[in-house]
Amino acid sequence: MILRPNDSGDNVKQLQRNLNKVGSALLIDGDYGPGTRDAVIDARSALSLVAARDAANAIAPGEADDALQAALAALPQPFPALGSPGVTFIARLEIGSPKLYRDKYRHPEWPGEASGITIGIGYDLRFCTREQFEADWAGVPAAAVSRLAPAFRTAGNTALCSSLADLDFPLGLAMKVFINRTLPEFLGKTRSIYPQVDRLSPARRTALVSLVYNRGTDLDGDRRREMRAIRDRLAAGDFDSVATEIDAMERLWPPQSGLVKRRHDEARLWRAGFAALQLE
Repeated sequence: MILRPNDSGDNVKQLQRNLNKVGSALLIDGDYGPGTRDAVIDARSALSLVAARDAANAIAPGEADDALQAALAALPQPFPALGSPGVTFIARLEIGSPKLYRDKYRHPEWPGEASGITIGIGYDLRFCTREQFEADWAGVPAAAVSRLAPAFRTAGNTALCSSLADLDFPLGLAMKVFINRTLPEFLGKTRSIYPQVDRLSPARRTALVSLVYNRGTDLDGDRRREMRAIRDRLAAGDFDSVATEIDAMERLWPPQSGLVKRRHDEARLWRAGFAALQLE
């Protein structure tokens, strides 16, 4: 069955699930809109598949023919510890949506203050060497790496960011680094303070990794009170109440802050699983 823009329903949902295996970061809403169309085009490129053509029917690049759907279905889950729903959850918290990534984040950014120049999905050049970057971002042209060299292991600034603004890091490449390098690192950091993480469901594991991705592993001081409480609840086997502590962190930021919404989304994920957030 060929799926096309403006289609809807369960077949489109399955297509979206499979597109997320290649890092499309889609919500599973069953709507074949512009985001799904763009993801299909990107998937064709990533899988080196051209649109099928025959005498009766020509398939546009943004349409999903049987060959593309079969190729996507055969792919393994990315980063099985979280699965594609977990990868999508954290990625969307960082970039908002695939469209926003293409509009704002595909070029180097400087978040300000002590941050370094950031590329992709929160990849801060302040914390990596050139050698580490080349290992993580295999395929980036040598000329681009050389231009990035002044940003390695140093805080960013407006002039440096402006000098790099034309460099382009497509979403597909950024997701590969996010899946292969960033998420394994943060699962390890999560495990260092919450060793029970490997006993959790993928949805609950994702909620904890998201929390640590955003807040780090520091457990000292009043602002980390709830994170210490999570550690103690997990150690006691009191898993179900962890969401209460995640919600309680809303005290730390203004009510309209994106971080308050993030905490509530993590708590909802803990309580109700991926389907509640249109992730599976």
